[in-house]
Amino acid sequence: MSNPYTGLVTSALRKSQLLATSSFDSAIQRMALEEGALLQLWKAYRAFLAELSHQLQLGFEPESLQVIVDSLHSQGKASLEVRELQLLVSEPGSWLSEFLRAWHQLLRLPPLAEDKGQGGNLIPAHNVAGPVAVDLSFEVLLKWHAALSELVRRQRTNLEEC
Repeated sequence: MSNPYTGLVTSALRKSQLLATSSFDSAIQRMALEEGALLQLWKAYRAFLAELSHQLQLGFEPESLQVIVDSLHSQGKASLEVRELQLLVSEPGSWLSEFLRAWHQLLRLPPLAEDKGQGGNLIPAHNVAGPVAVDLSFEVLLKWHAALSELVRRQRTNLEEC
């Protein structure tokens, strides 16, 4: 059965690689290329989840891995590929956890300067313990690219053998 998402995954992975290996002339260009590469990796990951959902015949484009997990659970099914993704997401030091933290970090807006100093005796939000910030770099992005590419390749091979 042909999967309509396979080409989207491949295309987004290639775009991410091109952005992460591009030259730049300034810090702002570097930041734009890094954020663009992260966006393309996110698109590849989301398209891969849709590809996996299609292979598992779930009949929808998932918003997250958890949606796939919940759907499989409600149908009394399981998938080794989905389980592998779950394990990666649950491990704080895994490449996938780092990647997802970086994506969510990119989506958060920084606090406004005028908000500083307001709030009386409240503890500032930046002092509250939360997820460790991820520093984007071309090296990190290429590491995630390689890991996601390998995961996609391996899981496609596994699904074809079934």
